[in-house]
Amino acid sequence: MLAVAACSGGSDKPTPTPTGSASGVCTSANGAGYTSPPPTLPAQSVDLTTAAPPWGPPLLTQPQQTADYVAAAGLPCLGTEMLEVHYHAHLDINVNGKSVVVPQYLGFVAEGNRVAGLAPLHTHDNTGIIHIENSAPATFYLGQVFIEWGVKFTPSCLGPYCGGKGKELAVFLDGQRYTGDPTKLVLKKHEEIAVEYGATGKLPTPPSSYTFPAGL
Repeated sequence: MLAVAACSGGSDKPTPTPTGSASGVCTSANGAGYTSPPPTLPAQSVDLTTAAPPWGPPLLTQPQQTADYVAAAGLPCLGTEMLEVHYHAHLDINVNGKSVVVPQYLGFVAEGNRVAGLAPLHTHDNTGIIHIENSAPATFYLGQVFIEWGVKFTPSCLGPYCGGKGKELAVFLDGQRYTGDPTKLVLKKHEEIAVEYGATGKLPTPPSSYTFPAGL
């Protein structure tokens, strides 16, 4: 079991928080936060799955390598939550008519059986709420979430699901189709983002909003 403490990030559920030093796992555990994404992502080589879901976070499957996924997303591994900037977006994923769970603890870095650090972009539970917590305003991309998750995500593919042959991958922002590069979609307060894959022209109607819990 991971070391668990009450979350200070606005969730009403218990959430692992960093305990002690993260030396040897988090190379920037005492960093000053995050300023902007690197020009090229992933920022370092990691394996991004093309297997079918469910997709668990690297925290559960590769405990000693989660810091690599945070670094590949161009994010620092911090020793504590930084709440000077604190807002939330919501992510829904639908593949062939079935919902895909966005797992808890994306962006948390494990060292053995405890949490050694976390990225400023992370999840506390499996509701699809993405927490953005940083020391100063900065730009965060949707693509960084999938890199932390260890899932391949491009303008045409999500994991093993790629457009073509009667199938399409589409991203919707607040109910409207997003026409830019979805990996560069900027996360903003209370956005509802839906990633959908299915028969061309027959995708489910995307949600236009999400009801966030009080305080988020």
